[in-house]
Amino acid sequence: MKKKLIFILSSNYSGSHFLSLMLGSHSQGMHLGELKNVYKMGGFDRCYVCQSGAECELFHGIGKHEIKDLYGFLYTRVGDETNFLVDASKKPRWFKEFVNLNDYDIYLIHLVRDPRALARRWLMRFSEKKTGLRERIKQIRKNPVKAAQLLLGDSLTVCLYKWISQNRDIVNFIEESGFPYKRVTYKELATDTDQALESIFDWVGLKYEKEQKDYWNFPHHGSQKADYQWINKQGGGTYFDQRWREYLNSDQINRIESHRDLQIFLKSIAVEFSQKGLEHEGVDSSHNL
Repeated sequence: MKKKLIFILSSNYSGSHFLSLMLGSHSQGMHLGELKNVYKMGGFDRCYVCQSGAECELFHGIGKHEIKDLYGFLYTRVGDETNFLVDASKKPRWFKEFVNLNDYDIYLIHLVRDPRALARRWLMRFSEKKTGLRERIKQIRKNPVKAAQLLLGDSLTVCLYKWISQNRDIVNFIEESGFPYKRVTYKELATDTDQALESIFDWVGLKYEKEQKDYWNFPHHGSQKADYQWINKQGGGTYFDQRWREYLNSDQINRIESHRDLQIFLKSIAVEFSQKGLEHEGVDSSHNL
């Protein structure tokens, strides 16, 4: 039987590590984190488990191998019981390197985060890192017909088109690749974790193991976010991050929820706003998948 590769596609700050850690806690799985960063940096700097990239049993010397050999090479370092690897590299341009990997069964997960939550995070980043101008120019290039709005509009306008363009790129890649895919929202993942994960594992042909949602109980050599120590203190996998409610004012929230281009895109992927987050259209809020 072919080994499996699960690729998580999402915007930044959408919970890709959260999902990858839970998937990789399965007895047959392995969480890799963002493999693109391991390769991009020419090697693995610091393993979460081993505290040293040079001594990590999974990643040591990884930068010496060509990109298209990475997954096969990693499979030589894991036990025979490992039947799938999870890569949370997020960006289609990374996964495009592997669209011809006929040696694997490849599954794509499109993880969608509430644009209200991402607007909060991006607005903070624009202020902290002074990246607003660079992002404005980038979005004008991606959305030339919206150049006037992006040039003259405020930072929230830039955030909205950033969200649309990133998720549109993911949808286009999925359609072009022909690989099987599943779309999951962060709200569905965080508020009904068992049901969301069980649906994913039914889809890939494996049995969901309930203990895997407590990902902090398992060793993971792949990358993790420092934020997860804080999240674990809030309740781990049961914590649903809604800090956007305190950060955004009512006018900003209304602008996001009523934005015409955003609504058109959400409709195209059969996802809609609910009070707490995004969920699939026509689905009772108490049954998220």
